Order: sequence, then structure tokens, then C-alpha cells
Amino acid sequence: MSVTPIRVMQVGFIVGVAAMAYSFVGSARDGELRRQCTSLCALGPNYAGQDRVAPDFQLTNLDGSQVRLSNYRGRTVVLVFWSPSCDVCKKQMPALAHLAREIENDPRYVLTTVAVDDSPDTVRRVMRERTRSDRPFPVALDPDSKVVMDRYGTKLFPETWIIDREGVIRARFDGARDWSSTLVTDLLEVVHSGGSCPLDINGQSASGEGARICRSLAM
Repeated sequence: MSVTPIRVMQVGFIVGVAAMAYSFVGSARDGELRRQCTSLCALGPNYAGQDRVAPDFQLTNLDGSQVRLSNYRGRTVVLVFWSPSCDVCKKQMPALAHLAREIENDPRYVLTTVAVDDSPDTVRRVMRERTRSDRPFPVALDPDSKVVMDRYGTKLFPETWIIDREGVIRARFDGARDWSSTLVTDLLEVVHSGGSCPLDINGQSASGEGARICRSLAM
């Protein structure tokens, strides 16, 4: 049975349409992957994952009120551990204050910090020196490091954790970052929307589909 030219054209057309559809789906998937991963990769996390729930804690705030992490469920949390004696912590304070102002009226997000110091006056003085305000962002006190070191294992400051609305740790950043960057709000939007970069980072090892986005940004 011979194949007519028309039949050949029909088959070619179908194959062409299928190839275009496959290419479109592939491009869409790649675009979504980049949307989910670009801000996270660009900020350079030291940990990223989807299976660790942040340890709950309760501490006293500078104004004497109690702060409990689990009370923020439903919101995406930026949790920062710092020390008044840490120079790097001081240097990033203006950027943190900027982020606090950016998200203070957005019910989706909350920024809170924990200082390993037992002197509210010292904490206020350091913040005032660096930001011209003694309340640029919320601060709870953990003078014995029972939360910072015992529950979170933090030994060097500053350390910043991004926690999703279900209480799951999405990323940890060791050291300072530019928290005034739009990359930060982009990351918070992705995390809060329920989208997450398929990326696992623990130290120097990165795996998962999102790792190639990180590699492409590093080139």
C-alpha cells in the first residue's frame, strides 16, 4: 500500500505540532523552575530543604511581651539570630530595618530577630547607633542561647532562617546578605505562595532539579 503525499504531509504536520507542544511545555516548566529558584540561588543559602520543621520557642521581647514562633503560623517568617558584639550583624542592620519597613503592613510576612544578650539597653543602643531607631525591627532576648544554640545549633552570627507558613524551614543563610534587595521579597513571595525550589543544600552539596539554576547563575 503506497503512502500518498497528502498522508505524508498530515503525519509531518502532526509530528511538528507535537514537537512544538513538547517544546512549549518544556519552556513553561523551565520558566516556572527559574521563577521558583532564581531569588533563592542568587542569595546563596547555606541550607535549603523542605523537610525540617523549625523548632518552636518562646522568649521575651524588648517590651516585655512574650514571643512564640508557632504564633506566626500562616505567615512566612524571616528569623534572624544575632549578637550586639558581632560587627557583621551591625553592618547588616540598616538592610534589615529596610526589609522590616517593606513588609510591616503585609500580613503575609513577619520579620523577627533574636539577640543573645541579657541587656535590653545594650541591644537598643546598638540598634540606635546603626539605624537611628531603637526599634527598627522586633527583638527577643536569648541570653543563655538556649534557643539559638541548643535548638538551632547556631554558633556564628548573623544567621537568618526563612520559614514557610506551615513552619517548615526553607532556607538558612550564614553571614550577612543584602536584605534590602528585591531578591528577598521575591523569595518571600515564592515561599508564601506554596511554591518552592526543588533544591537541597547542606553545606557545599547541592542536589535536586533547582541545582542547575544555581549553577547557571554562578557561571
